[in-house]
Amino acid sequence: MEKITNKQFIDYLRNQDKEIGEGNLLKSFEDNIEEFENSVEKRITNKIDNHDSIPYINIKHFLDRYLNASKFKFIDLSNGLVSCINSRSFSGAFTISRTILENVAMLHLKSSEFIKCLENKKYVKLLHELLKMNVRYQKTYRVKDYKRTHINDALRHFNRKLGKDDDVFYLYDNISERVHPSPSSFMMYIDTNNKKENRYQNSFSLNSKDIQGFYSFIALTMVDIVITIEDLYPKIQKDLINFLKDSKLEIDIHFKNNSADNKKHNELINQFNT
Repeated sequence: MEKITNKQFIDYLRNQDKEIGEGNLLKSFEDNIEEFENSVEKRITNKIDNHDSIPYINIKHFLDRYLNASKFKFIDLSNGLVSCINSRSFSGAFTISRTILENVAMLHLKSSEFIKCLENKKYVKLLHELLKMNVRYQKTYRVKDYKRTHINDALRHFNRKLGKDDDVFYLYDNISERVHPSPSSFMMYIDTNNKKENRYQNSFSLNSKDIQGFYSFIALTMVDIVITIEDLYPKIQKDLINFLKDSKLEIDIHFKNNSADNKKHNELINQFNT
């Protein structure tokens, strides 16, 4: 991956590391993204075992697709964030930071929902939820009762997971103010406003003091990426992917003995494949 080379931003991160005393955020961020890049699969082929039921194969297939694509999304966004930081395009960096926060929050929510479905043996519901995350916007008719998850639901869930009082919304709202065409997004380019000789003098810069003051928002986004890679994906591996594999026989038996759920599965897949 491209490395962060913006010296001013690097100095900010190093100063924060010294103040907080919690390691090296820049190294942790870059190491995790590099490891992530090496872990993604460019091609997924789910081999059909004669002993596997079709419902189990479909659940696994759509789960694998979604999770692998989510990794590509974080790599893509992280590379874009680094490019913006290096080119001092901080409006772009804030825009990408907000998108990263949204995707982190959504992955927390969706993985939690999937795990809950699996734990409660709601296999048809699990498949239904997975199909919602595997359909293109123009073809949502393929998924019965399709409904998009609102980003605020994901942010609220993520905030509860962190156990903090609206910290996620504080970050999200502040970043959004610099992304939207609001007064704050324009004022961040104005460095001074001094009256001299009956005239107002305004200085404008792509690296104003205001923008430098918002480096913390970008740094917190980098922390979210690190936490997602180091904590959330291992949890998903353990509580969702491995649990699904361990439940294979149980899922096979469930659909074999439950004609109603087997019928619902067939209806969902047939509609998705239309």
